[in-house]
Amino acid sequence: MRDDTRRTPQFVKAIRQRFAGKEGKLTMLDIGTGPFALFALVAARAGAKKVYAIEANPDAAARARANVAKATDIEPGTIEVIEGFTSALKLPEKVDVCCAEIIGVIASEENCINTIRDAQQRFLKDPSNPESYIPVSVQTYAAPVSYALHPVLAPPRFERLGGQPLRVNCRDRTVQLLSDPQLVEDIKFSDPKLPAAGRWSATPPVEFVVSSDRVYANEKAYYTALLKEEMKDDEARKVARETAESFSGMAFWPRLVLDTKGELIVESRGPLGEHQKSHWQTLVSLMNPTPVPVSAGSVIKVEPQTDLGQDILQPVKYTLQAEIRPVSA
Repeated sequence: MRDDTRRTPQFVKAIRQRFAGKEGKLTMLDIGTGPFALFALVAARAGAKKVYAIEANPDAAARARANVAKATDIEPGTIEVIEGFTSALKLPEKVDVCCAEIIGVIASEENCINTIRDAQQRFLKDPSNPESYIPVSVQTYAAPVSYALHPVLAPPRFERLGGQPLRVNCRDRTVQLLSDPQLVEDIKFSDPKLPAAGRWSATPPVEFVVSSDRVYANEKAYYTALLKEEMKDDEARKVARETAESFSGMAFWPRLVLDTKGELIVESRGPLGEHQKSHWQTLVSLMNPTPVPVSAGSVIKVEPQTDLGQDILQPVKYTLQAEIRPVSA
């Protein structure tokens, strides 16, 4: 994360902005500080009176302490590295700011909802104030995709996936969107009604219309890629067309809003789902053993469901149901 040029500078700006003009007055909880205690150090240098830096991994916590000790420009005791999960810890005081970069490929994947709900109740002075959090909100966007390598995963390989999704690089052009992305999760950390454990529908069923412009552009992109792989022209045209006019499943990726004005944004993909470099991957959930033919104007209706665990150690589970309505329907 330290070297992520899209994410880290935005977090640094958000932290400095939050402490500007209030040097020596505010305290911060840094959940998941990591081995570099990166944001804890940024906050201390920005004027935090005290930073409680929490890290569950023992090795990472030890490295964080060592990195804090090396920071000779910070007064000893300003940053306190604490090993463990926040749900099992107590702090000697409530804090003004909670910085939590615990966001998965699907925003809720790393149990940020349970973690933040617990922080609201036990750690924050003003839990309903959006300025108490960095990020302010985290979101998940989704879109139907064609996936050029899907045929390679046809049965019996498909069964070996066991229902587990794929995780691909955000720059992987074998994955192409069939429609503009839509918001499927919007988690505001200051929300006093964050969902509790159990079944959660973050959004009603979402409908995507397969875009003719995207199908055309995807076909060209696949065709060019196949020619580079030295496939014969006629075959490349056929495979590119079939791939571009197919539905493999749903892609998901996160977006973070770091400040209350909505000016500091971390995009793991472009605003319209464009490929770009990112620390995060794109999650691709294959919805059928083999690609399903679609055409421009087809409607793909998706109903996502989330099962939030009882605590932060219990993995979040997701289920998807999809229905395709062809153009003639």
